[in-house]
Amino acid sequence: FIFILLSAFVMWAYLKNHLKKYPVFAILTVLILIDLWTVNKRYVNDNDFVRKSLVNVPFQPTQADELIMKDKDPNYRVMNLTVSPFNDASNSYFHKSIGGYHGAKLRRYQELIEHHLSKNNMNVYNMLNTKYFIIRGEDNQPTVQINMQAMGNAWFVNDVKLVKNADEEIAALTTFSPTETAIVDKKFDAYLKGHIITKDPTGTIKLKEYKPNHLTYESNTGSDQLAVFSEIYYDKGWNAYIDGKSMPYFRANFVLRAMIVPAGKHTIEYKFEPAVYRTGEKISFASSLLLILLLIGGGIWGWMKKEV
Repeated sequence: FIFILLSAFVMWAYLKNHLKKYPVFAILTVLILIDLWTVNKRYVNDNDFVRKSLVNVPFQPTQADELIMKDKDPNYRVMNLTVSPFNDASNSYFHKSIGGYHGAKLRRYQELIEHHLSKNNMNVYNMLNTKYFIIRGEDNQPTVQINMQAMGNAWFVNDVKLVKNADEEIAALTTFSPTETAIVDKKFDAYLKGHIITKDPTGTIKLKEYKPNHLTYESNTGSDQLAVFSEIYYDKGWNAYIDGKSMPYFRANFVLRAMIVPAGKHTIEYKFEPAVYRTGEKISFASSLLLILLLIGGGIWGWMKKEV
């Protein structure tokens, strides 16, 4: 309000010829700069202007972090119990984290946290491929525990337990063996019809390439298999392919993906291809093209008018 009054007074003085044009510009410029400076300092302060080295390394790895990072396979997950695991994001700076923080977690994953992860259900940790736990050692320093039961990125099962709804699905995780059984909501029953689920002991499935929006696996089995993937089921944009052909997949174990994998050697891919993104790209391209055409057309019209 003070700045408004001062600016109004300056404009009044100019209209009454008490101030010339250039002093008015100078005074208004100073008022604007003072106003911007005081407001901007609330959001960008001296702490935001730090050395580049500090910005590049916001967290320092502990000995436990360094030990885990020596693992040549980067596609495991880590649970850090030395911090508040579901309210602290520092673990995600070094590892693929079971916990972390986000203001808008997936509701289904939040329910998994509340019903099982917070209660140390190791079967659930295993199906999430939790290979390492960081805990406090005897000297109160972070130390590493390796979990040899972690399921890996994908595996085959030899049994399916159908349940009536999501409530039964999450409850069934309390006592189940992820190596043997996949728990499936009956609404996905159609995906299983016509298939006899018998685990091939010689069958293999491995993650070959990982990108946040593109996962590639290789499978080799002697018969059709039910594969469970240690990735969150989210059908709004994720599409599955086997040897380049679109294939259906469904939910298992309350949060994970599952798919019937045919016999033989195959390449399995999950790609994040949301329709809204492709639509947005087309609209953006059309808008940019229209703008360019309007600019060209305006230039030609101006030149022709000038010539006339």
